[in-house]
Amino acid sequence: MRKTVTVVVVLILLFGGLLLLLVNRERISFYVNLLKAYQLGQRFFQGYEHLARDIPFNPQKEVRLDVYSPAEGSGHPVLFFVHGGGWKDYDKKLFAPVAQKLLPAGMVVVIPDYTLYPGAGYEQMADEVAAALSWTLDHIQEYGGDPQRVVVAGHSAGGHLGGLAVMDPRYLAAYGHQGSQVCGLIGMSGVYNVQAEYDHWLQRGTTPEVILGVMGGLENFERASPIHYVRPDLPAVLVLHGAQDETVPVSIGIEFEQALRAAGAPVELRIYEDAGHSDYLFAALTADDSPLVQDIVGFVRRCTG
Repeated sequence: MRKTVTVVVVLILLFGGLLLLLVNRERISFYVNLLKAYQLGQRFFQGYEHLARDIPFNPQKEVRLDVYSPAEGSGHPVLFFVHGGGWKDYDKKLFAPVAQKLLPAGMVVVIPDYTLYPGAGYEQMADEVAAALSWTLDHIQEYGGDPQRVVVAGHSAGGHLGGLAVMDPRYLAAYGHQGSQVCGLIGMSGVYNVQAEYDHWLQRGTTPEVILGVMGGLENFERASPIHYVRPDLPAVLVLHGAQDETVPVSIGIEFEQALRAAGAPVELRIYEDAGHSDYLFAALTADDSPLVQDIVGFVRRCTG
């Protein structure tokens, strides 16, 4: 009898473990790829010879940026990458593999840091991103880049902040620039509609306190949303999203693309059918080839300034 009970318990535990593994497959895949990206990033960040580290892009900002340049040449297109992390996690060094993947395509890659929550709210974050972008427009030629071919890209919270920095005129205007000076904008699983993202989490039974804190309350959701600033004179936009995204639903990316198209802005949409929120990004940073890298390279090369 005791053996029978033991076998049943073992089977229940095994079944439960298998079920848990299946339910959390995306999360497990995310952490595996995150670890790989971190290891690759640390090695590349420490060893790459043509990296200008921790550049102060504004005397009033404590945060810094890194510039990765090809080994030789000038006039290269530029990818300005804003990292995600729910507005509260990660730093620029983790995303060194972005540069590692794009340098062979002849790009200069700029990766800034911004002050994370709770040290800052969205306005300070977007202002810091705009200051770093303005520095890039002013100085990237010194690092082999073409200031007429700067493409802004961001993932998740980075897609939100990069979108604001380019689309809300007040951010770049504070530094003597405007969104039309940017060649293109790439949003990867971005939070373009803060209210829709907030409602998504409420529907899942969770009150997203970080969103409330970062945006400074419900009353700021519209002002904090890139979708609020769609207009026909924006630079070309590429919207990338995973169909299986449970963090920022693909409906937000589709809504953003539709709003841009309705406003007369140039926009493309790519949906990765088997991808979640961050797995496709970190997998792309550790794989030899990926649709994501191909789409980014193709878009940047088509962007002629």
